[in-house]
Amino acid sequence: MKHRMSRLQRAKQFMPFAALRGFEALLAAVARPKEAWVELSENQIDELNTVLQSIRCGEWVRIVYYNKQKYTELIGIVDMISEQLQILSVQGIVIPFRHIKELNPYDI
Repeated sequence: MKHRMSRLQRAKQFMPFAALRGFEALLAAVARPKEAWVELSENQIDELNTVLQSIRCGEWVRIVYYNKQKYTELIGIVDMISEQLQILSVQGIVIPFRHIKELNPYDI
């Protein structure tokens, strides 16, 4: 007497084997297209410097910055600005001035 498999058992037999959990997600992340770094014009740099000089700790800002081969937008409160170190911190994320593409005061 032959044992017949149920459809579910038969389907399980052909399901992909996931020996490397998370590997597909890693491949997708690596395959994600990279964004090129945008070189700012002199006018854009001047505008950015003007905004950087006017921003104070505790103020809300919208910032677009280069982060891990792509541009990221962040809206939050400025924690710290250091002209000496050329860094800005928003919501605990430290961003070098040279990585900033856009910076604007943000009204909530």
